[in-house]
Amino acid sequence: MDDWNIGDEASDGGIDRKYYRELLKKFDHVVCESISVSQFVSGRFEMPAVGYSTHIFSRMCAHAQALICAAPLSRWVRREFEMWDIAAVAPHARSLLEGYLLFRYLADAPSDLDTQRAYVQVMNLYDCLKRIKIISYVLTEDAIKQFELDANEIKGRLEEIRFFSSLDNKIKRDIFNGKYMMITPQRDLISSIGIDEKEFDFFWNYFSQYTHVLSFSFYRMEPEGRGTGIENAFDKGAICTALRFCTDIMASALERITEIFPDAKVVRNGVNSKFSPGPSRNVPRHIKKMKRNMS
Repeated sequence: MDDWNIGDEASDGGIDRKYYRELLKKFDHVVCESISVSQFVSGRFEMPAVGYSTHIFSRMCAHAQALICAAPLSRWVRREFEMWDIAAVAPHARSLLEGYLLFRYLADAPSDLDTQRAYVQVMNLYDCLKRIKIISYVLTEDAIKQFELDANEIKGRLEEIRFFSSLDNKIKRDIFNGKYMMITPQRDLISSIGIDEKEFDFFWNYFSQYTHVLSFSFYRMEPEGRGTGIENAFDKGAICTALRFCTDIMASALERITEIFPDAKVVRNGVNSKFSPGPSRNVPRHIKKMKRNMS
């Protein structure tokens, strides 16, 4: 696929601002509702894996909010110029795809407590081992030893869980080595939640190119402003594709979390949903009043 023709948006090389604003408005709608729901269900006690899924949903909301702040012509920010570059939104789009997989993995976990405990303990072990590997440079020896003790304790807990004990030995070994955060293989998870594997690979690899300084990000620069930040057909089309993609991802996650917490439907009011921090129209009145009294 020629990367100029990404999705339907860039195929004609002439996306007008009206169409772009329509996509931005749809994304704005789902971001507002998602943040409002996330704050509404915060702090509730649920089954272990489901409880952690609300944390992942909150992180998805954070990336969605960062994306809409970076998107040109967004009502969320005031600025003196617009940055028309797919690289401004690609990292957040990729994070939403990654977050969606983990969110669904946890939200759709089997309901028995034994399995839910295994899901969470595997994440705990992954986090512990990654901290040893990544931040040992800035940790004291005592801190590293404590993480090692914690990791061994978590492994002991996992060995006592029947569900985990029943797993394939290679999977258990890889988990104990900190290779995986999820028990379900990624390809199996992609299939189970109805994502086309080729589509997943395309978006993951494409957004990765603009998340990092890889070849797509600097080849073909400058023709008609591509890759320079000024408004141009390619970057506008690519941003439109990202907006459509992320709107679908967030809408799907929003529907799933609303299924888990049906009472959260009451706070879903489109771009008029209430939450804080956010644009002035979205901040609840009592918070505005509190801020005025403090100033």
